[in-house]
Amino acid sequence: MKIEVFTHRNCTECHILLDYLKEKGLIEKVEIIDTEKYPFLAFERGVISTPSVFVDGNLIFAGKVDFDKLDDILKGNKVESAILEDQLLEKLMEGIVDSFAATAWIYVNRDLSLFVEQKDFVMAVTGIAIDDRREQLYLRILKDVKEKEDMLLEEWKERMMRNIASNFVRELYWLYERKLDKEDIAKTYPLEVFSHWLMVRGGAVGRVGLRIYPLSDKTVISRISEAYLYLFNNYDSLWEKVVKEQRKLENLTS
Repeated sequence: MKIEVFTHRNCTECHILLDYLKEKGLIEKVEIIDTEKYPFLAFERGVISTPSVFVDGNLIFAGKVDFDKLDDILKGNKVESAILEDQLLEKLMEGIVDSFAATAWIYVNRDLSLFVEQKDFVMAVTGIAIDDRREQLYLRILKDVKEKEDMLLEEWKERMMRNIASNFVRELYWLYERKLDKEDIAKTYPLEVFSHWLMVRGGAVGRVGLRIYPLSDKTVISRISEAYLYLFNNYDSLWEKVVKEQRKLENLTS
């Protein structure tokens, strides 16, 4: 059995997972792949969020990892799944808003139906990757998303904007290593620059996955401007959240 774990050094969940594997004496059973050093390998394998865990080449966990189930897999035990069909859409959306790349792409393009064709990711975040009914359940997800797409996008809109704004603030933290005033952010990152950042960060590597909308596209820019406004309205609380998160990360890596 081959177990691969795709990680990133700035991913808190990745360090928690690695610490867990070390404590359980299981770290030697997995291959750790740093997505910061090997981004194109991660892209080739369809990694959208970290940590991502592959078992014999199949994506089993993405973003959030069920430690008990992973422990059973590593020990060679049979893993049982108890997925309830009425929970599938909630698990799907939780997995999406846990991934910045997925969130940014869906928020900008507003095309959830197209995104869920990323079959391996969808199966991993909903937990059906280890379910014997996975093909049947995946078809159920496709059907439900098609029927409820607009409702889901509206229902999860605030969570998506929070994800986007949090990641922007986190990158400011890494880049400047200090808190910028809102006036400085508005001056350095006006809506046009923020829009470009969001379009590019939404799952693009080079031209692959890149979808640029002109600033004259009022529908898209209006949607992005809502996330931009959310950023400023929640900047102080988001900054505090990022600082706490980064301090926790420093403790995990020290």
